[in-house]
Amino acid sequence: MITLDQIAYNIKNLAYGGNTSTENQIGIVQIKHWVHYHRSKLIVDYADKGILEDVTLYQPMHLTLRNSTSSSITDYYKEWDEYKRNSSLSVPALANNAEGNLPHTTAGELTGEFLAATTLSTGSENSYMNRNSRDWYGRKKQGGQDRGDFRNLGNHNFFIPTPITLKNNAGIKKISLDRMPHFPDDVTTTNVNESSGGYHKSPIELEEIKDIAWHSQNKFTNPSNKPHYSVHRAGNYRSDGGGNHMFLNIGGLQSSPNNFNDESNPTNKKVLWKYRAYASIILENPTDIDMMWPLWWAPKQYWDDAITPYPLPMQYIPELIQRILQVELQITLKTIPDLITDGIDDTTKRKLTSGTQVQK
Repeated sequence: MITLDQIAYNIKNLAYGGNTSTENQIGIVQIKHWVHYHRSKLIVDYADKGILEDVTLYQPMHLTLRNSTSSSITDYYKEWDEYKRNSSLSVPALANNAEGNLPHTTAGELTGEFLAATTLSTGSENSYMNRNSRDWYGRKKQGGQDRGDFRNLGNHNFFIPTPITLKNNAGIKKISLDRMPHFPDDVTTTNVNESSGGYHKSPIELEEIKDIAWHSQNKFTNPSNKPHYSVHRAGNYRSDGGGNHMFLNIGGLQSSPNNFNDESNPTNKKVLWKYRAYASIILENPTDIDMMWPLWWAPKQYWDDAITPYPLPMQYIPELIQRILQVELQITLKTIPDLITDGIDDTTKRKLTSGTQVQK
């Protein structure tokens, strides 16, 4: 596989015939930007010609609490990172029921696994949390999961890099879930091993919400409350500076296997579903994968222009380079070059009406 640096420097060498100096007008950052958006245009042009079948286009990622849109979870991770850098600080506390129920290690670090946001998992009784269990007329939705869908359906949102725009959202290849029982620290489950059990052996494949809506109005299909996803433009920017991203909503998630025996305050075993989510997406800018985080036990992998394979099949690289040379460099290379290779900032020079440039 070829890297982004190899593509960009190849284009620069072709543009200047192998002669590069400090006075070249085209920066390598600008060339990399051209690579990104001409790659997107190339994928769109070949979308109906089989390019989407190549797995090298898609970038796999985890959807973990590190990318949750919840402000309280974001604040917790800020405090945790500060604590990891300075062990003299206090261990961040899981402040409320919503955080206290989240899966975490014995050291107090959140694992990245998430819960469906419902009144059962957060301890907050409100109509907003329970909206997933009612239709727009306020009627209880028909149940299609194991048991007890009332108050037991929720969702979770994650910031993600911007997917490429293709017909029928073909830029998102797959969103899938694993789940297992989770026993939060609670007086009723003090002696329960929270890490016991095994993950769902067959991942739960999610459908897009528009497909679920179509099935719900079709008398020949089962209008059950299936897990689904939808993608939206983020209305608020991430606090780490990664603005202008999207967020992925995963809905129709069951919160508890036993619905707390239909009790708001369970006196029997308190058990919730905890989830792991995975996505495979074609990104507009492949380097934005840096904003995604793995689960707690896996080291974070960072994008490196010099090492990370660029997500485009090798057979399309020559056409990508040709497009950039023909479209972008045709105009750029026609500009008058700096004939004095002196490494001096051109803004400090004054130009005569004719003749050579003169240094101040």
